[in-house]
Amino acid sequence: MHHVRKRFPNESEAIARVMTEDSDFRDICEDFRDCMNALQYWSHSDEPEAETRLKEYRALIDELEKEIVEALRALKPKYVD
Repeated sequence: MHHVRKRFPNESEAIARVMTEDSDFRDICEDFRDCMNALQYWSHSDEPEAETRLKEYRALIDELEKEIVEALRALKPKYVD
């Protein structure tokens, strides 16, 4: 969840609430965390496939960010005080 909160700091409270209630959202956040960790790994790798992996993980992260934003937009009215 740290990676998601860091990426979307203004949504930290909503993220925490949604994570406790929505297992699909939790899965997206876990995937985001895993991709960010992989991106970190490959960015320091000297292996021949590092550039390819970096491109793949950046694309995955972009897609996951879109899913996170969509989920927050869809669920946010539920949490308006």
